[in-house]
Amino acid sequence: MKKPKLLKTALTAALAATLLLPCAAAGAEMSAKEGAAEQPAYTLMQRSESFPIQVWGQAAELGDNSLTLQNDNEGAAYAKIVVNVEEDTKILDAVTGEEKSFADIRKNEILYAWVGPAMTKSLPPIASASIILCNIPADFGVPTYAEVQSVAETEAGVDVYVSGDVVLHLTGETQYLAGPGNTCGTVSAADLYPGVRILSWYDVVTMSLPAQAAPGKVMVFPSAYAGWVTAEGLSVSVNGEALELSGASAARVENDRLLVPVRKVAEALGYQVSWEPYTNRVTVSEGEGELYHFTIGEEQAAKGDVTVGLVAPTQAVDGVTFMALDDLISLHALKLESNWF
Repeated sequence: MKKPKLLKTALTAALAATLLLPCAAAGAEMSAKEGAAEQPAYTLMQRSESFPIQVWGQAAELGDNSLTLQNDNEGAAYAKIVVNVEEDTKILDAVTGEEKSFADIRKNEILYAWVGPAMTKSLPPIASASIILCNIPADFGVPTYAEVQSVAETEAGVDVYVSGDVVLHLTGETQYLAGPGNTCGTVSAADLYPGVRILSWYDVVTMSLPAQAAPGKVMVFPSAYAGWVTAEGLSVSVNGEALELSGASAARVENDRLLVPVRKVAEALGYQVSWEPYTNRVTVSEGEGELYHFTIGEEQAAKGDVTVGLVAPTQAVDGVTFMALDDLISLHALKLESNWF
């Protein structure tokens, strides 16, 4: 199975302002831009990575909604991996993107799969698949599954920076497909924003950093996150809309962390925030359902039955409750935009 050919000539495209998108759904380490000397630097990161791992090889064994893959991924620590096919696993024809079933998989055929990232420590390891590509012709450039990190408008269309350090140049000629589970119907460039996952068909990728490619078609899947957040200096946006952070609600940097008002972020996502003055307990809820709560001044929050450690203690200043943006990203299951452009 040949991998896509590499060209040394970089594809060029004009990079412009970040695209602000209407659909509300949405890590990386980042800091205030070096050129903005007046802005204090800070560390901001996605506390957990959830994107699956790519494996490929021959379907050596087929079981009951599982298969043993002879792993051909160079540098892999294991020769075989057991891939579980769950109810939400998407099995697709590698050429057309047509949805297939487990019964369509043939023993000994070459498969590409994105699994985990959770994986057992057994030999062979066991992991559940997000996507499996089948019916792969010989010498075919298998499409790549990736997560959108940021999007920028260009004169020709949009440039999409995705996981794996690749910039995809999408134009008016690019074909858009709605992936299984996508309820938007017809999809377009307007449905691409940080956290969305896409399958891209392209034959050429440059050797630049980041690599660049021009897909003929892309398939758009729903985001794995509840929204996305962008931070630039002391400015913060949620789902492409800038938060009003001024006066007592102005963002601040303390001990290398960006602190922002809890209420501003929560309400931008459609949640309600309440405060109990006698206990200093703050609760973030949606209707009658609680999302999480914490006590001002402490370094932990409770989300359901889980106690979540915070990277910085919460604090109240002039009647405004602040929390590290890292922690709000985690508690609200947000995607942190990682902007290469």
